[in-house]
Amino acid sequence: MKKIRLLILSAFLLLSFAGQSLAYLQVGSEAPDFKLSDLEGNEVKLSDFKGQIIILKLGTTWCPDCVGQSADLLKMGPRLKEQGVVLVDVFLQENRRSVRKFLKSKDFVMPMVPLLDDGQAHRAYQVYLIPRLVIIDQQFRIVHDGLRLKPEELQEKIAALQPPAAAETPTSDEGTMPCPTPRENIQD
Repeated sequence: MKKIRLLILSAFLLLSFAGQSLAYLQVGSEAPDFKLSDLEGNEVKLSDFKGQIIILKLGTTWCPDCVGQSADLLKMGPRLKEQGVVLVDVFLQENRRSVRKFLKSKDFVMPMVPLLDDGQAHRAYQVYLIPRLVIIDQQFRIVHDGLRLKPEELQEKIAALQPPAAAETPTSDEGTMPCPTPRENIQD
């Protein structure tokens, strides 16, 4: 009997995880839009942030990995703010009070928009495992869709979306060789 239960449980887990890989959105595809309420009851669309790099986090206040991903984002906040990143944090199956209590102890340096999911984001992003982390580029295209990322992995993906730095020009004559003018080339 125990073997049958173990076999059924193993098959269930295998099938559920196999299906999860199919649920992620394709890199390069347009990000699904949704309209949700923030903690003050204002309606916010994900597409309101088009033109910026968006980190879309879908999770809860009680999931240990979700809390860990939030802690990582807090630590990375100053750097992400410099890079013009906005965090859209969608709380699944949560109420305003629990989200406010969770965020009260957090001090997000970067722009952070907490939203309460009414099922739209859950359906649009086919959320089965949390935390779900989606990186959306300035053109509203999916760059990454998956589970929790380590800070260095996240930073690498964000850095790749930054415009190239302007070419540096030398500020002094050190290390440069002057070009002779045509007159200097004339011999008497």
